[in-house]
Amino acid sequence: MKFCKSFSEYAVYLFVFLLPWQTKLILRASETNFTEISLYLSQLLFLVILVPFFIFKIKERKTETKTSIVWYFLVGLELFILLSFFFAPDKLLAFYHYAIFLMGLALFYLIREGTERNNYQECYLNRAKIIYAFLASILLQSLLAIYQFLTQKSFACKYLGLALHDPEASGTSVIEVASGRWLRAYGGMDHPNILGGVLVIALILSAYLLVKKKIIRSKNEISELIFLFIVYFFSLFALFFTFSRSAWIAFVIGLIILLISLIKKRDRFIIGRYIALIFFSTILILVTALPHQDLVLTRIKMDSRLEQKSITERSSYISQAGELIRKNFIFGVGTGNYTSVLKLNDESKKSAWDYQPVHNTFLLIFAEGGVFSFLFFAGFILIFTKGVFRREYSWAIWGALIILLLLDHWLFSLPFGVLFLFLILGLI
Repeated sequence: MKFCKSFSEYAVYLFVFLLPWQTKLILRASETNFTEISLYLSQLLFLVILVPFFIFKIKERKTETKTSIVWYFLVGLELFILLSFFFAPDKLLAFYHYAIFLMGLALFYLIREGTERNNYQECYLNRAKIIYAFLASILLQSLLAIYQFLTQKSFACKYLGLALHDPEASGTSVIEVASGRWLRAYGGMDHPNILGGVLVIALILSAYLLVKKKIIRSKNEISELIFLFIVYFFSLFALFFTFSRSAWIAFVIGLIILLISLIKKRDRFIIGRYIALIFFSTILILVTALPHQDLVLTRIKMDSRLEQKSITERSSYISQAGELIRKNFIFGVGTGNYTSVLKLNDESKKSAWDYQPVHNTFLLIFAEGGVFSFLFFAGFILIFTKGVFRREYSWAIWGALIILLLLDHWLFSLPFGVLFLFLILGLI
């Protein structure tokens, strides 16, 4: 039993480390990631983890506890996502996305139950080790992202799930200025906005862990502090090089909320360290931005050709979502089938990448799962918000996640996004 627990515990940490990497076996190839069906290395590992976890849970749990109302909303959401399957034109794709959602629920349960001491004789998982495993993985992502931007090159590696991104190729995320097309940092993700969102969470966690350490008692704590500094500042530079506006906004909101949370604790030492960290971060970003001020201004002013195209497309995506919702109000078009339905309904037959999910997770869930899926998801968000977060960083991460949910779709439209969302929800 002890070996089973130790094996599955460290397997969870390995899973968290591998999650941001897109190593996968493509089962059904497609022109876009939205309609592709793949089996990821991290998913296989997670399925292996679940068996010993439930064995441990059954043997160690002594008393029954009241089921949280959060789970009623999640089960309701799961039920109507399942019902949407029967209205999906691509049922295999709908089943795949439904399976990913179930995996996300299992991950949420594992993290929340496994890190809860009250439910077990001993804690199944160590929350700090989960966070450090995540930060270690993001450090590698940050280094890769910085390399991509500074060299304006990327390389493909099927074993790491890395794709080639050519700034001259159509469909690559770039910033277009007088000096040419500049490749935005992808890291190992499918899009710079995804990398930016993940970096925001890593930055909030590392910032909190940095400022809360008051006394250094051992060499291990010195090593941890150095590690956190490295993660924070490399992630900060990588976030800048993604040029993701949604991630920038989420980061600023998260920092403000974290400051408010720390002020409520009334610990002047921690507040002072946090303000100093933000001050030096601002200086470093300004120094980094000076050589690239034309790129920054282009992203902020949004008056270039590509920026105007992006705004127009986002507006059209909202109109498309509204039309799909109107026609499929009750049960939606089927989970994972948003872009498939757009393509089926469009007689102009544009390129595959012209069909994109609406950049708002709430609208995407409404369109794919129907009105009841939307209501259960919104109810889950509200109930979760009203819950008492036990850590100072929880509200900051929650605020950043809400911004990402409102401004993008990847937290629900892609397998990585679903698992990442439930991983972070489990940690807060």
